[in-house]
Amino acid sequence: MAEAARQLNIGIPESLIEGLERIATEEQVDRTSVARKLLTEGVHRWRLGHALRLYEQGQITKERAAEMAGVSIYDMLDELRQRGTVAQYSPEELREDLALLQQRYSGK
Repeated sequence: MAEAARQLNIGIPESLIEGLERIATEEQVDRTSVARKLLTEGVHRWRLGHALRLYEQGQITKERAAEMAGVSIYDMLDELRQRGTVAQYSPEELREDLALLQQRYSGK
């Protein structure tokens, strides 16, 4: 289901408009679709970067970072690996993971 859209009117430099028009021509879509796609990608990148910074500072768990960024825990772990960030693993997270593993495999 598509999210409800709201109007946003902003002024942008002519050079950005030219860039949007070039991409729109290359991609064979309208300029508004290009702007929407690039804005969506930019917001996603910011959310991911923000969540990673908070995680690296020890302010949030990797699970919370994934949630904030809107990605799976596996994608978050991949991002951490690509950035060379050592995953922090608290004793509480270890207990939770061990409990989940025990639940999952206790019947097998």
